[in-house]
Amino acid sequence: MDYVEIPTVITAISDPEFEGLVSSALFSQGWNVVARALDMSELKAAVQQSAGKKLLIIFSPDLTGVSNSEIGALARDGISIFGFTDQSGGDRGFTNLFPRPKSPDELILLILESVRFSGARSPLIHSNERCNAKVVAIGGVGHSTGATTIAINLAQEIALLGRKTLLVEANFLAPAISFYLDLRKVAAESRWREVSENLSVMELTQANIEGFEDRILSASEDFDLIIFDLGSVAFLTHELSDRRWGSSVKIWTMRCADIFIFTGGPSVISQKRFADFCQKLSNLSLSARTFLAITESAQKQSGAKALAKDKELSGAITWNFPWDARSCLTATTERSTLAQVVDRSALRKALVKFAQVLVQ
Repeated sequence: MDYVEIPTVITAISDPEFEGLVSSALFSQGWNVVARALDMSELKAAVQQSAGKKLLIIFSPDLTGVSNSEIGALARDGISIFGFTDQSGGDRGFTNLFPRPKSPDELILLILESVRFSGARSPLIHSNERCNAKVVAIGGVGHSTGATTIAINLAQEIALLGRKTLLVEANFLAPAISFYLDLRKVAAESRWREVSENLSVMELTQANIEGFEDRILSASEDFDLIIFDLGSVAFLTHELSDRRWGSSVKIWTMRCADIFIFTGGPSVISQKRFADFCQKLSNLSLSARTFLAITESAQKQSGAKALAKDKELSGAITWNFPWDARSCLTATTERSTLAQVVDRSALRKALVKFAQVLVQ
């Protein structure tokens, strides 16, 4: 199942409330917290006693006797160092610290990403390196919610606005972008494949997932926007603590995306799933600008209003897409985009407006 190796953990946090949140969250995931140091001397002793083990040190600058130089001196092969700000949010002169998470899920999200990618750059004091390009992640709250159709056509519309756009296939369970655009062996490309002016496609698979973060950071030097099609994200809050390779991109986009788009349908069951999803997601602190995209027929447009009234995801913007099944079928048959085969459809017009909002 390709599980990520989880290291032995040492916490070095003086604030008992925050240390308790960290330890309990890690224990709940089956992680081995072997020491809970209360000052720098205890931390050094714990590291010495764990010599030869793969270690993850989680510290805060409120630790008695800690300094930037002493923390840096602990770094070696096999030791990852992850720092959070103090109780007031201050860094006390330390570099590369993260704000304290507000929930166990958010904590696991931050730390798991560090563990997952630390093999490529160990020892690690997390750099929080972000893409130069704007990152847009699109996921469906369930299956058949139009996420892939929106991803493909939104990427096309943004490219037509003159922005260099990379569309990334990251729907590992049901990849479809290559089929919809009549592309072959895209996954074999070492970088990406140009599809049309300003639009390129990259496909991620289990065979090429290793080092994908470096590929994306490299792509951000060439593209203005990078759009991820994640497929279904109905169980996203659970996947954030998943150790399998298939969750790696979702974890990364939760950390790095500038915009997150969650898609859903107008049916009663879809609205119920969306409401439950938003309630769970509200426990995480999303830094991304968030949109709830509702796909429904042009004749019946009450679903988005109902969802907007009932949703519990603070700050999210609801956007209604008048779904045009005939136009989508035409584009699929032609293996092309709406802009190229049915440019006057209501769905295409809605996507044009949405693209304009995203590039602002």
